[in-house]
Amino acid sequence: MNVTLRGRVRQILDNMVQEGYANTKSEAIRLAILNFGEEHIEEEVMVKAKLDKINKEIKEGKRKLLSSKEALGVYAKYVK
Repeated sequence: MNVTLRGRVRQILDNMVQEGYANTKSEAIRLAILNFGEEHIEEEVMVKAKLDKINKEIKEGKRKLLSSKEALGVYAKYVK
């Protein structure tokens, strides 16, 4: 696969190699993709797992689901 990079993306890629973060531009691209996956995709999986756990606890009665009025408490009067 051939990819043409220009502008800011090209500068970042060149800088990654010059600063020693990667030995080659191909390696720099692989590192960037891996970093993106770890930051965004892994986070999405963790958030889904947490929400699934919360939903399970609500169904089992281990966690109480609050109405918006209960959640806002004394501040509910400020919301229309």
